[in-house]
Amino acid sequence: MYSQSPPAARSNRPWVLALIIVTALAAIAVLVVAAMQPGRVVAGNALPADQYGPQDTATHTPSTTTTTTTAAKAVIPAVTPGWQTAYSVSRSAAYDVPADWKVPSPTTIVGFEGNGLRAVMSGASNFNEKACGDYSPRAIAGITGSKIADLAGAARDVADTWSKAATADSGNSNSTITLSAAETLTIQGRAAAHVTATITNQGPVDCKNTPSAVLHAVALTDKIGQAVVMVIYADQGVADAATADTMRKMYTTVRPANLAQADCKQDNVVVGTWC
Repeated sequence: MYSQSPPAARSNRPWVLALIIVTALAAIAVLVVAAMQPGRVVAGNALPADQYGPQDTATHTPSTTTTTTTAAKAVIPAVTPGWQTAYSVSRSAAYDVPADWKVPSPTTIVGFEGNGLRAVMSGASNFNEKACGDYSPRAIAGITGSKIADLAGAARDVADTWSKAATADSGNSNSTITLSAAETLTIQGRAAAHVTATITNQGPVDCKNTPSAVLHAVALTDKIGQAVVMVIYADQGVADAATADTMRKMYTTVRPANLAQADCKQDNVVVGTWC
């Protein structure tokens, strides 16, 4: 049995929902959600929570049943020389990250939770995950989805939802959030919309409570008239912050992963997918 143990308690870092895979004699893989800090355990199955997406949480309760599945072991080449690829098996979506970013299993779930708000995504990656000594990444990225067909509306809705969840997770209720206008892009030959949320911390400021943070939401049309959305959240105002240039290079690589249908993880109806 493999289990990723939770680190020491922390105040305003993204939590990670780790998948604990238990192999019995019958070779049944049981997925369990566990938050990456004490006291933060979310009951249920990780991928269905991600599949529903933050827009669905009001009407769909994440499944609590076990799942018999194995993550796809796809080989997806990066389009950026010297970089590596992260991808989501529930959305068949891929993107590139620099060589110094960490790319865990494609079914790893990351996100934020606080004050009744939850926002999660799969196809995760992170940068400098022990920036403050324990699990406290300077940046996280991944793939989520939106039911909103209009790309500008989808990007803005996800940016708004995620920035509010991040602020709630941090416990800094006096932080301010500013959303940008939607930027129209063409990414890997596909129409896209990009919205930035700037989060300003009014204090106190320390290693984990940085002066500011930025959240990028980039929406592209999926196969069924919804949107696949890439999210990048990054601390700012510190020497080891992810740069704007790096993040732009990342979100301009979002593309279908072209997974075989058998490799797509589709236990429930997925919000925004190229599967």
